[in-house]
Amino acid sequence: MPEVEVTLSTVCQGELEKKFQEILPGLICALGQGQKGKITIGLEFARVPDTTTMVAAAFSISPTFPAIKKASICQITENYGLKTEAPMEKPKLVNMFKEDTN
Repeated sequence: MPEVEVTLSTVCQGELEKKFQEILPGLICALGQGQKGKITIGLEFARVPDTTTMVAAAFSISPTFPAIKKASICQITENYGLKTEAPMEKPKLVNMFKEDTN
């Protein structure tokens, strides 16, 4: 296998670049108007024990998607529980065309 200089595109046989390209579209898709996301990349290098010319390289990559935020008001009950409004029921679908039963 040919050898190349280590860069962000070549580290770990190009896997960092590959993972970045896999993660990026999903992150961009998840962003709403004014929202932020990020991709955190970590690189770690360690000398291989008992060698003078070898270094092990490793990476970590993790996306942070925008948080989903919603708030509501709750009422404290006499037993120190909480009550809130019930979730809205989904509307029932109405068939506008009569089914032919013949």
